[in-house]
Formats: sequence, structure tokens, C-alpha cells
Amino acid sequence: MKKTIVFFTLLLLSAVSIAIGISLGSETINPIKIFYNKSDLLSTEIITRLRLPRVITAFISGSSLAVCGVVFQSFFRNPLADPFITGISGGAALGYAISVVLAIPPHYGIFFSIGGSILAIFILSSLISNFSGSTSSFILSGISLSFIFSSCVMLIFAIAKSESVHKIIIWMMGDLNSANNAAFSIYLAPLFILAIWSFHRHIDLISLGDDFAKTSGVNPWEVLLIFLLTSVLVALSVLMGGIIPFIGLMIPHIIRPLSSSLTFYSIPFSALCGGAFLVICDSISRSIISPYELPVGVITGLLGGLFFFMTIFRQRSTSE
Repeated sequence: MKKTIVFFTLLLLSAVSIAIGISLGSETINPIKIFYNKSDLLSTEIITRLRLPRVITAFISGSSLAVCGVVFQSFFRNPLADPFITGISGGAALGYAISVVLAIPPHYGIFFSIGGSILAIFILSSLISNFSGSTSSFILSGISLSFIFSSCVMLIFAIAKSESVHKIIIWMMGDLNSANNAAFSIYLAPLFILAIWSFHRHIDLISLGDDFAKTSGVNPWEVLLIFLLTSVLVALSVLMGGIIPFIGLMIPHIIRPLSSSLTFYSIPFSALCGGAFLVICDSISRSIISPYELPVGVITGLLGGLFFFMTIFRQRSTSE
């Protein structure tokens, strides 16, 4: 009963966030008035052609990042794992940056992003296997990897003579305006979320330890498949909105007390909460300095940075 209430509450929150996202911008528009006043063609065009597609993109991108956070925190058995901190988003961005410089069409650029995210997961797994698995080692490995990938991207753009360099740099800060170049990601991402959710039992078993998962019948190929699905989902989210930090860190922490740590609940709950959160952040970025707008990554970075510090201090106080 409690889970049902949580689900419908998050569903209502998602609907409210979408309504806010449609309404806010350089000019506030009441979508209800548009519904009854069909003669206001300009406002109708703004909502249907500009704001609604962007809100949908923001919701799906936020959902994807939150689900990836759930999976990575379970797989690495570390509460601070997320696509941004681990450098996996940076790997996907590096792959996409290479495809842009090589003038490869966006629908082929996804394969470069997937390759970059898989490379990042492989390097990160190799690094943490050589350490004790402590939180500090994990964070340092992920942040170092993220900086390396970001530096490689900047190096590529410094060398390349491309008119789109400035646009891609803004995209690297989190920019949902670039979503038109990868519209197919909007359709693919929900399918990958559902595919990952279908492995919820495997993810729960892996979170209890590798040996326990093996004795419980989890096949190594199934583990590899989950990693591959999550890598593709990270790549799709990067294509939709660039590098948007900390959603994969914050949302699973917010949802965990409501879902009893079972991914059967935490994945759909995180998807709804992550989508609503990014829509709200995007609405703030579009309206806070109207008629200009901030990259949405600036807003999520500020909120996520505060949450990151709070999480570290909380862990330190509990350990003491």
C-alpha cells in the first residue's frame, strides 16, 4: 500500500513538473488557457514546437541518469557512484566529441558515445579492483577518470577547426537545446530503462556481492548485458543533454528510503523522480535570467554539489 502511494505521488509530481516546464520560459504561458483559446496561435506554436519537446527530452534524460545511478550504486556497491562522478558520462562525451570533429552524422555518433562509456566502465572496474574498494579510492578513481576524459575533449576541440566547437562546449555543460540532433534517443531511452528494470532481481543479487550472485544463479553474461544496457543508456542521456551532473547520485539516495532498496521499486521510482527533477532544473535555467538561459548542468551541479558534501559529511559522522 505504501509503495502504491509513493508511486502515484511521484506520478503526480511528474505531471506537475511537466506543467511547470511548459509554462515557464522567457514568457510565462498558461497551457490551460491555450487549451480553451485556440486562436492564440503564437503561444500554441511556442508550447507544441519548442517547450513540450524540450520538457519531454528533459524528463527522459533525467529518468535515464537516475536509473543509471541506481544500477551503478548497486553494481559497485558504493552509494556515491553515478555516471558523472565515475567518469562514465565523460567517456560517452569524449566518444561523441570525436564523432562531431569527424563530421559523423548524429545517428552514427551514438556508437562512439557507447564505445566511450564502455571504455570508461572497463577502466574504472580495472582501477577499483586494484584498491581495497573503499569509498575514497572509488571517488578519486572516478574523478580522475572524469578529468582525463574532459581534458581529452578540450584537446580535441583546441586542435579541431570546427564551427560547432562553441556549441558543443555549451552542450558539455548540460544543454537540452542540442536534443534535436539525437531525437531518436528520446524513443530509445525508455526501452532501455524497461530492459534494465527486467533484470531487477539480478541487480539486487549483485549488490549483495559477487559470490552470492554466482551461487544464486546469476550468469556472467547477464551481468555483461546489464552493463552494456546501462552504458547505452548513459550514451543516450549524454546525446540528449550533454553532461548533466549529480542526478544519478542524488535521486537514488532520495528514493532508497521509499523503496526498501529493492530495484523492482527503486528503478521506476527513480525514473519518475529523476525526470521531474531535471524538468524543474531546466525550467529554472530557462527563466532565472530570462530572456537568456543557463546550461541546465549549472543548476544540477550547484544542487548536486551541496548534496554531495552533505552525503560525505553524513557518512563521516556515522563512521565516527
